Amino acid sequence: MFNNVGIISRLDNQDALDLSIRLYKTLRKEGIKVIPEEGFARAHDLGNSSLISKMDTDLIITVGGDGTVLKTCMFMPKPETPILAVNMGRRGYLTEVEPNKLEKAVQRCLSGDYKIEELDKLAVIHKGKKMVDGLNEALIASITHWKMLDFEISLNKEAFLTSRADALIIATSTGSTAHALSAGGPVVHTSLNAFVLVFLCPLEPIHPIVIPNDSEIGVKVTNPKLEALVTVDGNFRRKLKPEQEFSIKKSDSKAKFIRLGKAYANRTQARLLKPSQRD
Repeated sequence: MFNNVGIISRLDNQDALDLSIRLYKTLRKEGIKVIPEEGFARAHDLGNSSLISKMDTDLIITVGGDGTVLKTCMFMPKPETPILAVNMGRRGYLTEVEPNKLEKAVQRCLSGDYKIEELDKLAVIHKGKKMVDGLNEALIASITHWKMLDFEISLNKEAFLTSRADALIIATSTGSTAHALSAGGPVVHTSLNAFVLVFLCPLEPIHPIVIPNDSEIGVKVTNPKLEALVTVDGNFRRKLKPEQEFSIKKSDSKAKFIRLGKAYANRTQARLLKPSQRD
């Protein structure tokens, strides 16, 4: 039973805001303490609001697309709070519920009729300190967009490979269906403990590489005069000075999602196919 629920809505979509306020009123009628995210609360003049980074609840419901889910996963204070994600986006790969099924989904959650899916995350480490966790991917690209970067990659502190490319994506198994897939990477089942390395427009052809996620991936951009930009899940950005090194490891925490049906394979097929190819 969930005693308090946070609601995080996509703010640039009126349908998402309208659905979020309906959800807010439904939960209140059920006697649930509801904490709306600050921006959503302002849009509807609601009280008792919270920043995502301070949302201390038993369950978080996101109303938006994958971007809303990724932002929530990155900034919520208790990283393993279960998330029920409502799809108001395009593909909605990370989401579970379509808008027209939300009320039934909420009743199932409140009655305990659901499963929890745990997904691995990655942690970006710089100078021995964690910068951020990400659910999908880290992208390393040049600040100067038309300049290629020289990468030195190590695994568990041993030299692994070098490559010259426009950028590098390091993705989790969950993130394998996002930008890494668009760049030619494989779809990796989320039950596999893996990272995917995909170089974008490499000078010499190099296939995407799948490695165990218990490995520590060291990344050094060796261009002496070029700054690199590390972007994690589109929500975190950090500049790196020339020839600085950082590493990526499996995060100590997982993301937890409410699942109400459909095995991974069926959900993957439904979300990755074009709308005209779906049943």
